[in-house]
Parts: sequence; C-alpha cells; structure tokens
Amino acid sequence: MDNVKIKLTNHAKIKIKERNIPLDTIKNIITNPELIESDKFDNSLIHFISKVDNNHYLRIIGKWEDKNCFLVVSCFLDRRIKKNIKGESC
Repeated sequence: MDNVKIKLTNHAKIKIKERNIPLDTIKNIITNPELIESDKFDNSLIHFISKVDNNHYLRIIGKWEDKNCFLVVSCFLDRRIKKNIKGESC
C-alpha cells in the first residue's frame, strides 16, 4: 500500500497543522493501523488508530475515494482509547 495517495479536507488540513501531525505518520497509520473502526454516525467513514508514542493513540477519520486514494476528514490524539487496544491498561 505504499502507493496510497492521501487527500485532506480543509478541516483536516487545519487540524493537522494545529496539532503538528506529520503527513508521513498519517499515511503510515492508514496503511498499517493497529485498529480499524466504523464510524458510529456515518457508515462511509473509517477510523484508523495506532499508537504514536508511549501515551497517545492517533485516530484518523476518513474514507476511501478509490482503492489508492484516502480522504482524511479529521485527525486527533485519542486519549480515551488508551486501554482499549491489545489489552493495554493505564
């Protein structure tokens, strides 16, 4: 999946810049997530989640526009998920 193209909505561009999240990190998580979830409100959206350091998980929300193009809608550090992946605890 190295040839995946990442597109960003205006909202995602703003949030990624505000949160200093590198585009390479986003692409790595989309292509190799620890967890994938469906969106609770919009079944066209997918959540890709992976640990980015000892205390934080990055959640990327978006959708596939085609098999090689993923549109990122939003991206944030999700502190709620800390103990829900792979049996980890606080």
